[in-house]
Amino acid sequence: MYRAKQNRVSIKKLSKFLNYDYDGEDFDIIQVSNIDNVKDHSLVFYTETINAKFQLKDNQKYNLKKLENHKNIVLISDANFKQKINIPIIYSKNPRLDFQRIIMEFFSEEEFKPGIHSTVTIEPNVKLGKNVYVGPNCYIGKNVIIGDNTKILSNTVIFGITKVGKNSVISSNCTIGSEGFSFSYDGTKFIHFNHIGEISIGDNVWIGSNCTVERSQIDKTIIEDHVKIDDLVHISHNTIIKKFSQITAGSVIAGRAKIGEHCWISPNSVVENGCEIGDNSIVGTSSLVRNNFPSNSVIIGTPAKLVRTNR
Repeated sequence: MYRAKQNRVSIKKLSKFLNYDYDGEDFDIIQVSNIDNVKDHSLVFYTETINAKFQLKDNQKYNLKKLENHKNIVLISDANFKQKINIPIIYSKNPRLDFQRIIMEFFSEEEFKPGIHSTVTIEPNVKLGKNVYVGPNCYIGKNVIIGDNTKILSNTVIFGITKVGKNSVISSNCTIGSEGFSFSYDGTKFIHFNHIGEISIGDNVWIGSNCTVERSQIDKTIIEDHVKIDDLVHISHNTIIKKFSQITAGSVIAGRAKIGEHCWISPNSVVENGCEIGDNSIVGTSSLVRNNFPSNSVIIGTPAKLVRTNR
């Protein structure tokens, strides 16, 4: 988690940092700007591609000539950028990524330093790695393992047999380790299926605010390395989400579902119990997945159907 940092950097220094050649006008910038709210003396990025891997495009059109109305503006854009504007341009293979790299290197700093807030409750036999941060009002249950450099933000609860890997972030108001919604009716009352399994969360995982991750019934709920989960997502018991997949806001991944590697689940989608989605697949916004789909699928709708192959 980061906050803005003041700095002053020349265009040539930025180009050198990105390992790009630049021989145009040189001046200092002091900040970065959003393309919708440009400020003087700043770096701006523009690309029509939101996610190159999944061929996701930004459908909004911008009149970049307006950038000429500002003082000391630098644009970082695609190598094939063709609009004619009279400002310095750094041509990039991946403008969005390079813009992020510049922010990380020159214009941001860590907001939360390692440490355990005084209001945190930590039960016996918890193992905390090096440089862990645990924010206000968190609860860490007994036998939980948290890896090095991981951040647990305020009001989050982690319990059960749960392991969180290194360099991960679990944002505010999350519950990690709750039991799943599973009841049997005996004719007079509901009997809850006791969930006695585990949760394994890998390295470099991001879990947004107000998410829930349920422990498995018997085996493990697994979130592999480099998975990114947006706010307000529910991950049910015995789910497996494989590495580098992204689950966006408001989605529900039901019990025993399996999401392959490098998948993109769009907002407000539901993957029903036991469904499997293969590697490199895309689930469109507000889709209801009720069947299995192979790798490289693009699926959309309620119920979701295969609309094309993602190659």
